[in-house]
Amino acid sequence: MPDSRGLRFQAPAYLGIAALDEALLFMDIAGLGESLYSQCVARKDGLLTDSSVHGLHKLADGRIRVDYRWRHSDEAKAQPMSEVFDSVVLTTPSWLIETGMRLEGFSRSMLPPAIVEAWKHAHWETSCKVYAPLRKSFLDQYPHLPQILVTDSFVHDVYAYRYNDQHTRDCILLSYTWEDDATKLAAYSDAELVEKCVAELDRILLRCTNIGEPISPHIDLGNTRIQRWMTDRNALGCAKLYRAGAYYDAVSLMKYNRDRSAHSGLYLAGESFSVDAGWTEPCLRTAIDTVINLCNNTGAHFKGGFSLEHYPHYQLPRQAL
Repeated sequence: MPDSRGLRFQAPAYLGIAALDEALLFMDIAGLGESLYSQCVARKDGLLTDSSVHGLHKLADGRIRVDYRWRHSDEAKAQPMSEVFDSVVLTTPSWLIETGMRLEGFSRSMLPPAIVEAWKHAHWETSCKVYAPLRKSFLDQYPHLPQILVTDSFVHDVYAYRYNDQHTRDCILLSYTWEDDATKLAAYSDAELVEKCVAELDRILLRCTNIGEPISPHIDLGNTRIQRWMTDRNALGCAKLYRAGAYYDAVSLMKYNRDRSAHSGLYLAGESFSVDAGWTEPCLRTAIDTVINLCNNTGAHFKGGFSLEHYPHYQLPRQAL
């Protein structure tokens, strides 16, 4: 499918957990008969893909200039560009803000040092997932082979997943690890890690008296995929947690939209700015929070008599202010 400038990106599949955000973007909105995607691509710069933001600059007139590299994945075609907006919603993982963006022109009252410190010191968990295609016959003809394994081995957790019949293969997650368990796997190349995982699973199953056969014949080892969240340049971490003693730092980020956004024009949304780890929930909660505060700051009319008096106001102890 094309974005606003004609660059192509993957069309929606409406499968798995991605179905939620795909539905929100591509399905028609009740009462409008038009999707958010349709509304965005109707504007010249309404939806830009392959665009890496590297700077936010607060201008003297109160607006914010967004500096980005268009077509950044292709070095030969990448172009530095910028756009100016009345308001900007910042959703990136906080380590990407720290390592890949410059925020300039914001006063201390717009962006207090305590807020910047709170996202700078956020703890992002590392995670590693090792995927491979699984022959359809595995789940149909070999019921004695386990579909889920929780091990005390370095592979940790294993899951088999069935796609619908339109797919010629199912999927197996050969290894699902977090934190130190994932960090230990960083020294191995993708090929080495796949080989080690399959060999380990075969070893475990062959030693089980009620199974006694390997799983490797059912796995397509020529099409494996490994997701290493900590070295993914678009993430630099898998899920945000807060360390002991840092809870109120996270709460201060949740307060930002209500306390500072009207002055700064900057809104914080996404898992980076929530106390909840878990991808979907913190993103939805902070997105709703952003919309409510943006509407309030721009004089929008709420339906049903709603006002910010009905909306929770996050509180900090006096020493954390």
